[in-house]
Amino acid sequence: MVQTIGAVPRWARDRLRPVRQRLTVVATLLLAVALALAAGIMLLVLRAALNNSADTTTQGRADHVASVLATEGSGGVDSVLLAATKDVDVIQVIDAHGTIVASTPGAARGALSSPQPTGSRRTIDDAQIDGKGEEYRSTTVGVATRDGDLTVVAGAAEGPMHRILLTVAIIFCVVFPIVLLLLAATTYYSVGRALRPVDRIRAQVDDISGGDLHRRVPVPDTDDEIAELATTMNRMLRRIESAREQQLRFVGDASHELRSPLVTLVGLLDLASSTDTPVDRDTVDTLMLPEALRLQSMVADLLLLARADERGLPLDLGDVDLDDVVGAEAARVDALRHHRVDVDVAPARVRGDLDKLTRAIRNITDNADRHARRRIGFRVRTDRAFATVTITDDGVGISPADCERVFERFVRLDSHRDREGGGSGLGLAIVDEIVRAHGGAVRIDDIAGGGAAVTITVPMAGPGRPVQTSGSPPSSASR
Repeated sequence: MVQTIGAVPRWARDRLRPVRQRLTVVATLLLAVALALAAGIMLLVLRAALNNSADTTTQGRADHVASVLATEGSGGVDSVLLAATKDVDVIQVIDAHGTIVASTPGAARGALSSPQPTGSRRTIDDAQIDGKGEEYRSTTVGVATRDGDLTVVAGAAEGPMHRILLTVAIIFCVVFPIVLLLLAATTYYSVGRALRPVDRIRAQVDDISGGDLHRRVPVPDTDDEIAELATTMNRMLRRIESAREQQLRFVGDASHELRSPLVTLVGLLDLASSTDTPVDRDTVDTLMLPEALRLQSMVADLLLLARADERGLPLDLGDVDLDDVVGAEAARVDALRHHRVDVDVAPARVRGDLDKLTRAIRNITDNADRHARRRIGFRVRTDRAFATVTITDDGVGISPADCERVFERFVRLDSHRDREGGGSGLGLAIVDEIVRAHGGAVRIDDIAGGGAAVTITVPMAGPGRPVQTSGSPPSSASR
């Protein structure tokens, strides 16, 4: 069953689908709050302006009547002076006992205010005649006259002001929903148009299956986040395609490598079973046991690499004398009498896993032993932070183009070599994993005049930050 690479889980689709709606709701709510605040502030400002206008008008009328009373007494007050205008609805003159001496013609009886001290001025909000009826915003002025102390009250009805405020509020209530609907529609359309390329990218990625990972998402010409998203998706698809190809190549190579010893073993056992021919010891020693050991070694290598891919190599850390490890490998190769061995080692103690570092050195040594013509060299050096091991041979060398590829799994650069004479193609891949697990780096270089040099660099303090070796490419090529 082919699994769609770009498939989005149902729960994710349920969350992602209403993004357009959520953005529309959020934008509408924000505007609604802003409009409500603006409307409230506007109504407060309008009310304050209306009150200030009423206060200015009533104060002016009250002061005018008070000045007439102060010079002419109550006899100077006539109906014209007390007449109502469009801004002032009622004027009253009240004596010290609270009795209305004079009032606007036609005004309701009953004082708007109690008598006030001479020379005082006071503004009264929501004043009523006899505590009932229409409310007035009034100004009172106390004045001394020849007829005694009097109080002038000028009031403006608050009803018109309330109606103005109510009219403005109704306009807001009618206009604001229309504005909100227009904004919601505009936001919904704009967000949908902005997300349309994202939806196309999602649909295209969702349509890519495991069999057509070579496909890519078209990158729009716009220099924006959508183009960056498409570029990122293409990089992800390239990584998935590369990983898929490496996985298929790894499975194919592993199957091919495992088939050879299995075919040999199964063929011999089948022959013995079908012909009732006993398997002699010579056959076991020369054919079956080497193939079984080769199979066992290859399976162990594959398991080690699988564990490294899954969660990294586990390390049993301790103090390791690299010079002793390299010296032991040099002595082992020298005992075989295949090649001349040159040893130049300096004391180098690092923090690492003895078994795994020994395996890495042995893999490099075996590789050099297979390719060397006459000589193998071992060299160990240290500086303040790193220990460096270099193993050289005088074989055919390696082309610069293959210096990174050689650390990939199941890679054989000399394809003409038979499998018995060569390795499985996992040795240097394991070296790379072990060295990187220790925070180090490994590289291979061609030697002028013939041969190759494999160099590993390990931090003296143990696993930590990767080693940066100047002038050399990183060993962990894309694999």
